[in-house]
Amino acid sequence: MLKKHKFWLGLFWLITIFIIPFPLILTATQGVTGTINAPMTLGIQIGTIAYVWMLLVIAISVKPRWLDRLIGLPEMYFLHGIVGTLAVVLAFFHKELSPSTGLIKLTGEISLYLFISILLYSIFFMSSWLTGRSRFANKVKKYLEKIFNYETSIWLHRLNIVATLLVFGHVLLIPYITSIKSYMFWFYLYSGVTAVVYFSYHFIKPLAFHNGRLISNRKLADNITELVVQLKGNIAYRAGDFAFISFPNDEGMKEKHPFSILQYNKQKKQVTFAIRNYSDFTGKLDQLKLRSRVKIDGSYGRLYESLQEHINQNLVMIGSGLGSVPLISIVIHFVGKREITFVRVAHEPKDLIYEEFLKSLSDRYSNFHYISQIGRLSEYQIDQFANEKSYFLVGGSNQMMSGTMTMLKKKGVKSSNVYGEKFSF
Repeated sequence: MLKKHKFWLGLFWLITIFIIPFPLILTATQGVTGTINAPMTLGIQIGTIAYVWMLLVIAISVKPRWLDRLIGLPEMYFLHGIVGTLAVVLAFFHKELSPSTGLIKLTGEISLYLFISILLYSIFFMSSWLTGRSRFANKVKKYLEKIFNYETSIWLHRLNIVATLLVFGHVLLIPYITSIKSYMFWFYLYSGVTAVVYFSYHFIKPLAFHNGRLISNRKLADNITELVVQLKGNIAYRAGDFAFISFPNDEGMKEKHPFSILQYNKQKKQVTFAIRNYSDFTGKLDQLKLRSRVKIDGSYGRLYESLQEHINQNLVMIGSGLGSVPLISIVIHFVGKREITFVRVAHEPKDLIYEEFLKSLSDRYSNFHYISQIGRLSEYQIDQFANEKSYFLVGGSNQMMSGTMTMLKKKGVKSSNVYGEKFSF
């Protein structure tokens, strides 16, 4: 399965980086050849690439479900971040290589400064790339989140649309570019398709979001809350999936946030989440009143698909903290149907939520083996169940997942037999 996944992921990168910008680069080059010098031609080429990549970043931000099932949402957001960063870098070099004046210069510079500002803000507040590696940066982020909360961050991030519109206007102000009919055909086509995709997501897709009411809100531990939502209709759920949820009538909780689904009862149309209270959004969960209105976008995820591709292999799952939630949902779905070993670690006993439930399943089913402990796994312990015949799912923090996957591979487990969805968004 992972070979197939890597193929589609590699193909998507190839299409994104090279194939999609090609028609615009080709028509721009043909249109300006012999009319401007080589540095300016290069500047136009890289400026074109930057614009196309920014359109792609916008298109990816709407979370196309078919693309999620194909390559995975974490990979999509990783591409979103990398391509967006590269687009800003190229835009800077475009400015240096293609000098301009007047309104052309003004629209270009304002858009560039907006892109740079949003990039720096996003690296700090909307990605764990920096704060996940530095305790000091994480403390600063938590302090500043009192001002720049999640909803504020989402709205500031949407300034990308303003910056992109400025680039659109910037291009329309350049006479020798607008005179290239073939270039403008692709320019309008790409811009128009992106606009349709973006506005469809924000104004049409919400009509299809799942509506529900909060019917249970209880503490599983000091910093973990369980929510049960009663839906009006059924969702297309698969074990291991996650969904984006929001509370439209509650201040500071109107923007969608992703959480793993613990369990979905199709007959009762009830979906259960177990969520750690660690941010401005999740910190307000305890304040939610029963019957609060809930909107759900999803579900998303590729864990179930990966399991189906390895249906004949024994399943070994290693989970830590709240990263165990999607793994528990997989246990609920597959217990008694296939051989499962679930190894679970936590920093404190209180973090081992649903412990008695999992132990009872282990006692009831001979093909379900459950092991839990306080503290990380040692290499010796990894050695006990690392083998070439099993399929491994890993869930936890990005750091925990990377470390565990590395240890498994050192013990001879093929990379195609190890999978996990890393969340950095």
